[in-house]
Amino acid sequence: MILFRKQREAIGQWLLRKRLKKLQRNISMKKLSEIQKVGIFFDASSEKQRKAVKAFIKELNELKITTSALGFFNTHKPEENFISDRKLYFSSLKDFSFFFLPKSEEVREFTEQSPDALFVFAAGEAFPASAVVNLSRAHLKVGYSGLFGNALDLTFEISDAAPEGLIEQIKRYL
Repeated sequence: MILFRKQREAIGQWLLRKRLKKLQRNISMKKLSEIQKVGIFFDASSEKQRKAVKAFIKELNELKITTSALGFFNTHKPEENFISDRKLYFSSLKDFSFFFLPKSEEVREFTEQSPDALFVFAAGEAFPASAVVNLSRAHLKVGYSGLFGNALDLTFEISDAAPEGLIEQIKRYL
């Protein structure tokens, strides 16, 4: 349990809205064959999502698409130790400020990149995850319908929120 979480999130939302007013991003849609750089944001606490995302990254790399992925744990300390590298970084609440906005260099770098697309595999709507998705400068943000407010540009309504379903929709429609 995090002390004063609701109050901290409320202040964080106010600070996020203030940042978003200054943020400029170009929205454009490209075919999957034309995309050169992709960002992937996912819920790292789900083993199913971790495996699906790693397999999808491998597929994208075979298509000569540069990927960078950010796995998010909505806790201060994950149950297991995960090793991050240049293409796949695992973050926890320690990587966010007191008001749940990106603080660590890796998370800030992920949000400041301008990839052709950001694929969001997070099925839950924690405020730190929402802040990362909203602050991303990706040209196209793709994810599950009904999450993250108006932050996503292209959404898919998938009944069980399975990562395989979203990957299939991305391949079909992009």
